[in-house]
Amino acid sequence: MKKISSFLFSLFAIVFFISSCKKDSYVAKFDKSPEARMSDTINFVKKTLTSAPDGWIVTTPVYFGGGYGFYMSFDDSLQVTMYSDLLDQFASTSKQSQTRLRADMGAALTFDTYNYITELNDPDNNVRNGYGGDVDYIYDHTNGDSIVFLGKRYRMPLSFVKATAAQKAIYTSGGYLTAIQAFRDFFTANSNAYIALDDGTNIAIVPNASNDLDAGKRVTFTTVDGNGDLVSSTAKFAYTVDEMSLLDSGVNIAGLQFKKIAWKDAQTLAVYTSTGGKYPILQSPVPLIPAVNVFTGGGSVITVANETSASGWGSDFVTRRASTNAGINGWNVGGSQLSLGEISFMSINGAAKTFTLRVVTPYGSSSYLNLDYSYSYEVNSDNTLKFTYRTSSGNANALYSTLSPLLQERINTDNFALDYYIDPDTNVAYMRFTSVDNPTFVFTGTF
Repeated sequence: MKKISSFLFSLFAIVFFISSCKKDSYVAKFDKSPEARMSDTINFVKKTLTSAPDGWIVTTPVYFGGGYGFYMSFDDSLQVTMYSDLLDQFASTSKQSQTRLRADMGAALTFDTYNYITELNDPDNNVRNGYGGDVDYIYDHTNGDSIVFLGKRYRMPLSFVKATAAQKAIYTSGGYLTAIQAFRDFFTANSNAYIALDDGTNIAIVPNASNDLDAGKRVTFTTVDGNGDLVSSTAKFAYTVDEMSLLDSGVNIAGLQFKKIAWKDAQTLAVYTSTGGKYPILQSPVPLIPAVNVFTGGGSVITVANETSASGWGSDFVTRRASTNAGINGWNVGGSQLSLGEISFMSINGAAKTFTLRVVTPYGSSSYLNLDYSYSYEVNSDNTLKFTYRTSSGNANALYSTLSPLLQERINTDNFALDYYIDPDTNVAYMRFTSVDNPTFVFTGTF
C-alpha cells in the first residue's frame, strides 16, 4: 500500500510540474507584442516630427562627401517643406515632398518623392551613388528637443533639433542664403584665419565650402607641434542660420574638441568647444603655417608670374629669366616664336617628396606648350629645401638645355629658404624662394 501511495504521489508531482510549465503561464518581458511596440514607436516619431510648430534644423554628414544642413517642417500628413545648403537656390527656395513612416529595421522615415535630401543620393551628382546620402532613415533616439535617425544604407546620422520661431522666420524668408554667404564672406576676407589658445598655441582654420566629394564642406584646423611637425584635424560641417556645425565628433586638436563656428558679435566669428570655450577667429597677415611646411604638406600649386620683373624678385633671377626667355625665343611652332611664361611647382607629393616643375611656353595668339620636369626634394637640417632634377620627355626634354640659366645653374643646384613676401602695394602675400647659395636669386609665387 505504501508503494502504491508513493507512486501516486510521484505521478501527481510530475503532472503538477508539467502543468505549471504551460505556455499560458509564461510572463513576457514586454507587455506588448513586437508589432504593437513598433506601432507605438512609429506613432511617437510621427507625433514628434509633426508637433514642432517652428520646424526642425537638420544636419547630416554624408558618406562620400562633406556635411549638409536643412530646415524641415512636417504637416500632419508627413508632407515636408525643406530648405538646404547643398546649392544656393536650395537655400532660398523651398521644396515640398511626401514622406512616410513605416516598419523596417525599426521605425523608418522614408523620403518618397524628390527633394533636397534625395539630391544627396542622386547618381547624377556622382556615379558612386551620389554624395552618399540615404532616403531611408531608421529612428535611433530622442534627447530633449532633438531626434536622431541613422541612414539605412550608409549609417550616417540625420539629426533634428527643434527650431525657434525666430529661426523659422529666417529660414522661410530667404535668410538662410544670406547667413551662408556671411560665413563665406568672412573667410574670404580673413583668408589666413586662426585662433590663439590660452597656452599660446596658434591654430590655422581653413574651410572648404565647395561640394567637392573629397574635400568640400569640410574645415581643417592645423598647428605646428613642439617638434616642428604639422598636426591637422578635419571635420565635415553644415551651415545653419546661426553657425557652421562641426559634425560627428567635431574637430579634435591640441587637446580640445571644437563643435561649432558661430558669430561672437556682428563682425567676429568664434570657434566653440564642447565644454563652452570660445576662441575668436583672428586674421594673420601671412599664412600661420611656415612656408616650408605648406610646400612639403603637398596639395599647393605655387606659380611664378609671366612677368619680366615683379615685386620681391631678386636681380639675379630677373637677369636669368630674361636670358632664358631669349633662348626660348629661338624655338618656334609652325613659325610662331615661343616665349617664357609662368613657372609652377605643382603635383607636390609630401610623402614621396616629389613634384612637377611646369614651364609654360606661349606662342601665337593663345597657344602654349607645357614643359613638365619631374623633381624630388629634400628638407635640410636648417629647414631649407634642395631640389633634384629627375627626368623629362618630349618637348620638355628637347628644351631642357635652353632653360639652363634657371634650372641647371640655379634651381637644380642651390638650396632654398622659403618664407612669405607681402607686396607693399597690393598687400597680397606670396611664397618666396631665396637661394642660400646665391642670395640675389629670389622669386615669388602665388599659392
